Amino acid sequence: MERKIILSLDGVSVKEALKIAAKLKNNVWGFKVNDLLFSVEGGEIIQKLKKFGKVFADAKLHDIPSTVARSVARLEKAGADLITVHAVGGVEMMEASKKAARRAKILGVTILTSKNTVSKKEFLKLIVDIKKAKLDGVVCSAHELNYLKNFRGLKVVPGIRPKWYNIKDDQGRTVTPLEAVKLGADLLVIGRPVIKSANPVEAVERISSEIYKK
Repeated sequence: MERKIILSLDGVSVKEALKIAAKLKNNVWGFKVNDLLFSVEGGEIIQKLKKFGKVFADAKLHDIPSTVARSVARLEKAGADLITVHAVGGVEMMEASKKAARRAKILGVTILTSKNTVSKKEFLKLIVDIKKAKLDGVVCSAHELNYLKNFRGLKVVPGIRPKWYNIKDDQGRTVTPLEAVKLGADLLVIGRPVIKSANPVEAVERISSEIYKK
C-alpha cells in the first residue's frame, strides 16, 4: 500500500519529534519539519529522522538565488528528500534551487492554507512560474487542485483535517483526507490530528483507512 501521509512535526521539541517518528516509522511516508530546522540541532534533526522514514524540509526558502541554492545544498546534504521554496520568489530563484538539488525534489509553495480566500489568477501565475523553473512539484490547498488537472508534478497538500478532528485552528481552507485524495493530492501533510492524539499510531491508521475507502 502506497503511503500518502507526511506527518508534520511542527510545534514539538526535537525529543518529542523523534519519539513520535519512532512510533510511526512504518505507518507514514515520512516527516515534515519546519521550525525544527531552526532549532539548536538544525540540520541534525533531518539526519536523525531519516532513521524512521523520508524527510520533507519545509523551509519555504525565499531569498536571492545564490543564497537559496546554498540552503538547498545544505538541506539535501543533511538528507532531505523534499525541500520547499516560495514560488513568489520568482523563476530565477526557483531555477537556482532546482539546479542546486541533485537528489532532493524541490516543491514550490503557492498560497498558504491559512488564507481564507485565494485569487485564481494569482495562483495560476505562480503555477506558470513553477513550470518555467521546472520544479518537481507544488504545495497547495486541496481547494486549488481543480486548477492542476494538467500539472504533472507532485502535489503535496496541507490543511488536512479528518471529520473526527473538531478542534478549530489557524488552517482556513481545509478538507478531509479522502476529499484531498479524490481531488488529486499525491501526499497529505497532517500534523495536529495525529500529534495531539492520545494514540498517534491509531490516529494514522484511522486516517489511512479513510483514504483507502475510495
